[in-house]
Amino acid sequence: MRMQVDGFTFDDIAIRPSKFRPAEIIALVPADGSIPTPAQSRDMIEKVADLFDGFQIGKAEIGRQTAETPQGTGRLDAVKYDQDRITLEGLDIPMPQGQFKMDRFALKSFSVANLMRWAASLQTPGRPPSPDQMVGLFRVLQGAEIKGVVSPYKTTRQLFTIDTISLNWGEFVGPIPSKVNLVVKMVAPTDPDNPALQPLIVAGVDKLAIDLDLGAAWTESSGAFALAPATLDLGNLARLQTRVALVNVPRGLFTTDPAQAMGQAALVETGALEASLRDGGVVDLVVAQFARMQNVSRDAARSAIVAMIRAQGEKIAGTNSDARGAVDALAGFVEAPGQTLTIKLTPRAKVPLMQLMQLSQTDPQSALAQFRIEASTGL
Repeated sequence: MRMQVDGFTFDDIAIRPSKFRPAEIIALVPADGSIPTPAQSRDMIEKVADLFDGFQIGKAEIGRQTAETPQGTGRLDAVKYDQDRITLEGLDIPMPQGQFKMDRFALKSFSVANLMRWAASLQTPGRPPSPDQMVGLFRVLQGAEIKGVVSPYKTTRQLFTIDTISLNWGEFVGPIPSKVNLVVKMVAPTDPDNPALQPLIVAGVDKLAIDLDLGAAWTESSGAFALAPATLDLGNLARLQTRVALVNVPRGLFTTDPAQAMGQAALVETGALEASLRDGGVVDLVVAQFARMQNVSRDAARSAIVAMIRAQGEKIAGTNSDARGAVDALAGFVEAPGQTLTIKLTPRAKVPLMQLMQLSQTDPQSALAQFRIEASTGL
């Protein structure tokens, strides 16, 4: 492989003599050329981290880089460092299946010194890294972003594309972030070799446009944890929006100790739960699949599905009168495609989360009876 780099640029260089002490690093290198012990390696990494603190660069950029390989010429337009962010821009490399392209990859809150100190903390002689040490990486990096990816999909002529993947976290409780946000916008081909995707293949859906926006945050003053927004948009099929609220979430739940986490989880209570599903074609897809399985017409399949929903609803309505309205809304959602189904569950009293999870597995009807149910459909 032959590489070429157009140039390097460094701006805003500053040296702090109290931290910039390369002689101390040289002194740690074994004079006899032997391999440093784990303790020596840890000390050396910490000294190098201090060196990076003492030699600071405000901005740096490596210009266009090209590499000639047997598959062709690859290029990277730039590698940039600016304060606390490192970015790769304009990646274009040949692959056996085709060309891979990426407009941008970025790491947020990036610090070489902090990364090296985290790596040094993992090197404890005779002892593997603890969970707290491992998740310490969250404090070193507080986000990542990918934009503009175009990649060949397996050996097909289809392309896998990513418009955006953005992940951010912060507001730490110990080593654990209490606030997270994930945004994904991508288009993935439907794999004909995946049995779970066969209904989509048969329906002529050769790719899925996925748009996900997921946020979760804990508020210490109120003890509330909210999963919102939580939106999943599957192109021309459906759009799902959910809101999940938990109350009385203790600070002690944010831990890497499983026993402590389980003990604290017993204090958590369920708040209001809300979901809305907008039909963009998924109802007709389910009806068509059911019609093929039963070898009946689509109208007959739709009527059969509605009848099964109502029959199951009659069983549930005996223990929860609110369920009848939800059953009617779900049946109407199937009968008339293109609507939005909205369901909201409000606890009738305190509902411990762990108890609800156990009831959901052993007695779903009793679990549902813990809530008031509001359901509706509309265009």
